[in-house]
Formats: sequence, C-alpha cells, structure tokens
Amino acid sequence: MNSETLQRAGKNVASSAPVLSLREAAAYLQVSKAHLSNVINNKVAGVGPMRTFRLGRRILIKREWIDDWLEGTQRKASGGC
Repeated sequence: MNSETLQRAGKNVASSAPVLSLREAAAYLQVSKAHLSNVINNKVAGVGPMRTFRLGRRILIKREWIDDWLEGTQRKASGGC
C-alpha cells in the first residue's frame, strides 16, 4: 500500500512511525519531496537544515527530529530563542 492509498483510507501511518523515509516525511510535513530535499541540504533561506541519517542510499528521519526542527523553526520565526 503506498502513502497515497493510505491517505485516502484515512490512515496516517507516517505520523505514527518512529522513523520515516524521505517520502513519508514529506507527506508528514505536507510538502513536496523536492522541497524537503532542499531543506535537508540547507538550500532554503530562513530555515536551518533538518537532521537526517543515511542507510545506504536511503535518507531516513526520526519523527522526533522533524518535530524538534519544526519547533525550532517556529521559535526562530516568532523571534524567540
């Protein structure tokens, strides 16, 4: 079952998995895979790079790291430390 099929079925598997693939992380953040790759490679102005790890050629991201990155980005945007 692909992520599109899971979303249609009303199941959000990506949000409950502890480690996400690039595609699952993009779906979790509701951005394109290309945009997420740019964020990871620090090519997006105004936001810091996201922490990831590689397993062979696969890019994997802990959901916890995504949530921490989102909080840090939100704090940065609101002017807090």
